[in-house]
Amino acid sequence: MHYETGIYKKLTKDIDTRLSVYYTDITNYIAADSSGIYYPTSYAYNRDSAEFYGFEWEFNSTFFDKLVAFGNYTFREANYSEEVGKPSAYLLDLPSKHKANLNFRYPIFKDTMLTTDLRYIGKRKSEGGYTINDYFVTDVGIKYNPWENTTIRVYANNVFGEKYEEVYGYPMPDQVFGARLELTFF
Repeated sequence: MHYETGIYKKLTKDIDTRLSVYYTDITNYIAADSSGIYYPTSYAYNRDSAEFYGFEWEFNSTFFDKLVAFGNYTFREANYSEEVGKPSAYLLDLPSKHKANLNFRYPIFKDTMLTTDLRYIGKRKSEGGYTINDYFVTDVGIKYNPWENTTIRVYANNVFGEKYEEVYGYPMPDQVFGARLELTFF
C-alpha cells in the first residue's frame, strides 16, 4: 500500500510552498544482491516486508521583482525485515536520507541571467557497504539568449573544489568549467 498527501500554499503574491509526505508498506518485497565477490551478476530474492517513508518540502519565491529563489529538502527512510540466511538489502540503504537544493536566478542584462545552484547530499552507504561522506557543492553560470530558440551557457561546477564522491571510489573533479550552445527547433 502506498499513501501520499500534500499541501500547497501561496504565502504571498511572490512566495509559494509545498509539503508532501508519503508512506509505502510492501509485503513480499523483491530485493537484489550484487555485492558478493563470487557472484558475477546480481540475483533477486524476496523479503517479507519493506517500508519507505519520508517527506519533501519545496518553495518558490521572487524578491525585488527580479531575483528568483527556489529550493527543496527531502527526507527519506527505509526499513526492511532482517531475515536469517538472506543478505542485507543494502540497495534500500543507498539513497541518502537527506538532500537539499537551493537555486537562484537573477537577470543581469537583457536576455542574460546569472545562475547559482547549491546542492547538499547527506551521508549514505555504497553497494559494497562503505560509507560515502556528505557533501555540499556550489555551481554558478551565465545563461544568454541572443536569439529566439538559442541559448548559450557558460558555467563553473563545484566552484570551491569540494572533495566528494557520488559513487564510492570515484572522486568527482575539483572544478568543471564549460560552455554549451543549445538550439531548439521545435
